[in-house]
Amino acid sequence: MPDDSRPDEGPNPEDEFRDMLRDILSGKSSIDPSQLAGAAGLPADPASINALMQQLQGALRGNGDGGISWDAALTQGQNKAAEGQVAVTPAEHAALDEAFHIAALWLDEVTDIAELTVVPRLLTRKEWVTESMPVWTQLAEPVANSISDSLTKVLTDQAPEELKGMMAGASKMMRSIGGTLFAMQLGQVVGQLASEVVSGGDVG
Repeated sequence: MPDDSRPDEGPNPEDEFRDMLRDILSGKSSIDPSQLAGAAGLPADPASINALMQQLQGALRGNGDGGISWDAALTQGQNKAAEGQVAVTPAEHAALDEAFHIAALWLDEVTDIAELTVVPRLLTRKEWVTESMPVWTQLAEPVANSISDSLTKVLTDQAPEELKGMMAGASKMMRSIGGTLFAMQLGQVVGQLASEVVSGGDVG
């Protein structure tokens, strides 16, 4: 009778890499999460570290498809912008609308600039992050992809021989993790900008 049994192919390198990352993110590794947060340019407070771990675990559960989850940037930016945010009252909205109207009348008399096609809006910091994030992600995506590709190449090239197979089999997963870290960095920066700008023209 022929032997239909197949030789043991050994552990899957991608599964090994996923297990290693899972140990890091679950606290079973010697890597300090606060050091990981610091290396990513994020605050080292417990709330930020917890958010970082949750986002990375989410990227890991996504099976490492290599894509970048910009939801992480939006969430990070909104949380950062909400710190010390002041609510806008209806009276303040009305006063601003009146000021815009008066300014538009004056400018129309003394300049040849066309009228605004969009009515100016008074935004909270968190709303500014939400409204502007699509532009930031569009600008940042080529950079994020380049950084993720470079990180994957460096890790693969410099890994010890016994880990090279593992790294090669998990490149998409590494790109996903790297993309998540970059997205959270972007959110941190945009959230900080929200506390410094006073209009859309300040961004330049």
